[in-house]
Amino acid sequence: MIKILDIFRKKPQVIPSTEPIANFEGVKLERGKSYVVKETRSDSAYHIFVSIIRSACAECSHLETFPCESIGCELCTLSCSCKKCIYSRAQGVCFTTRSPVEIREKYLIQTTPIFWISKHGPESVNPADLEIMAGRINDFFKRSKNPVVMLDGIEYLVITNGFIPVLKFLHDIREMVILKKAIFILPLCPATFDDRENALIQKICDDIDSKTVSL
Repeated sequence: MIKILDIFRKKPQVIPSTEPIANFEGVKLERGKSYVVKETRSDSAYHIFVSIIRSACAECSHLETFPCESIGCELCTLSCSCKKCIYSRAQGVCFTTRSPVEIREKYLIQTTPIFWISKHGPESVNPADLEIMAGRINDFFKRSKNPVVMLDGIEYLVITNGFIPVLKFLHDIREMVILKKAIFILPLCPATFDDRENALIQKICDDIDSKTVSL
């Protein structure tokens, strides 16, 4: 019994964390919506994701507060107009089939939680455990005021679970996104799905043309 309790205690928590500001004009996406980025690789989707989580608050009008609204801002004791602002900078979480170390190095992601969609590793989530993945996303939505989720590896999830279970999973995520006014980004290679499957995914997610988004 003690060993079972220890397993539950060791369950990774999805703790939101704010990235240092790297730009003031990130890609603007509407909250409460799910987006699909159609591309062979997921590079454009990652650039969109990083652009959002490393940009200044899109809604805030206090330009002079942007440089200090970074890592540890919530611990700052200085008087600052952003403390009274109802908006918050975006915070992200990423689920990927690629190496988290590779993702951090390539896209300069420092503090954002990254989970490896794999059966191995301490920060992994089993691709067959869609319910656990949905639970972590929901936990993140509850903890963050301005959440952004990146899911890279939809094709692997379909291979592992079948298309219908993954489609239901995406429906659940979309509902959470709407309720929490979050943003969900899904890179997708259309060639790996047939026309019917692409159409069903398109009903869940709005399309982003990776060629026309300014990165």
